[in-house]
Amino acid sequence: MMNRPRTGVTLTWIARILMIAFILFLTMFSLDVFEMEGTFLEKLGGFVMHSIPSLILVVVLLVSWRNPLLGGVLTLASAAALMLRWRLWEILEFATMILPLVVVGILFIAAHFVSKKRVPGSSS
Repeated sequence: MMNRPRTGVTLTWIARILMIAFILFLTMFSLDVFEMEGTFLEKLGGFVMHSIPSLILVVVLLVSWRNPLLGGVLTLASAAALMLRWRLWEILEFATMILPLVVVGILFIAAHFVSKKRVPGSSS
């Protein structure tokens, strides 16, 4: 049976990997601007504009790297913001886009609380 600190580390790494995968998945949708008409700088500007949600999630990931509890709360807040911004309650099929963020947020918060509990008989 795994002890609590090890479980917390495992949960944190699972959340980090899932967050990185989601950011890469979301960034893929920004690449469609290169199919459009316009100069390279216009396309680059469109790419940056479409990548803003991904860039925000990168900042959230960096915060959660040091503080899983804050990162978990920010991840859940990001999921709520994306749901409100994209009006996902109107098209439930697309609401699954935020499900990975909800899972990651819960994992970060769980990792924080699991790793904070002391194992009986351990010294630290």
